This record gives sequence, structure tokens and C-alpha cells, in this order.
Amino acid sequence: MTSIGFYFNVNDKPALVNQLVQKALRQHRQITLLTGDEAAAHHISDLLWLSMPTAFNANVLGHHPFAGVTPVLVEWQAQRIQQDDLLINLQTTQLTIFSRFKHLVELVGLEDADKAEARKRFAFYRDRGYTIKSVDMLKNSI
Repeated sequence: MTSIGFYFNVNDKPALVNQLVQKALRQHRQITLLTGDEAAAHHISDLLWLSMPTAFNANVLGHHPFAGVTPVLVEWQAQRIQQDDLLINLQTTQLTIFSRFKHLVELVGLEDADKAEARKRFAFYRDRGYTIKSVDMLKNSI
């Protein structure tokens, strides 16, 4: 069964994505970042490559020829995801493909709209019997 983690009250999603990717890479995991659209995919990919001062996170977009051998994929179309280890969901909608992954991470910002959508996703998973680990980023760090 998929393990699910929610990180609530995330002030800086790109910084948390960077931390989660680094942690997962140290554990030799394959990571997919699922964004809402192509522009967001390019943006987070660029941030992972260039803008994060604490790490260098090699990644490719999901349709890239090296997607099969790169541990960090960035994708906006769920049907094109090529691995099933760790999915970091950066979309606000409910995923239909989550159960194929070993691990799912949901990030929830400080905005009321983001929290409202996250509550729906949380209830969806909970109502189907999934155990959910919650981390309040205002109280904790990873």
C-alpha cells in the first residue's frame, strides 16, 4: 500500500522540494515531481538545476530520452510517468494514479485555496484506509 505524507503550512515549496529530493537521492530513490502544467515543470526543473544554493539536482522532463536512467523526473502529464517509487505531487487536484507508487508526498502551502484542496485529498486517502503521515512545517523541519 502506498505510504502518504502531507507537509502542511509550506512557506517555500521549491525549497522543500529541494530538501525532499536531496533526502530521497541519499536513499537511492527514484523521484517524480508532478506539476500542474508544462510551464511549471520547466520552472521547477530549472530551480533544481540552477537556483538551489544547497544542492545540484540533475533532472530531466519525463519525455526526455534519458528519463529512464535519471533519478529525478519532472512531469506534468500523469500518464507519461515512467517510475513508481516516489511521487511528489505539486498539483492541486486529486490524483487517480497515486496507488501505483510506493510513496506519495503532498505539499500544502499557506493559502486558503491550497489548504481547502488538500483537505479533500487528505480525506480521499484517509477514507480509503491509507495511513497518512502529517508534518506541520510551521512546527517542524525535515
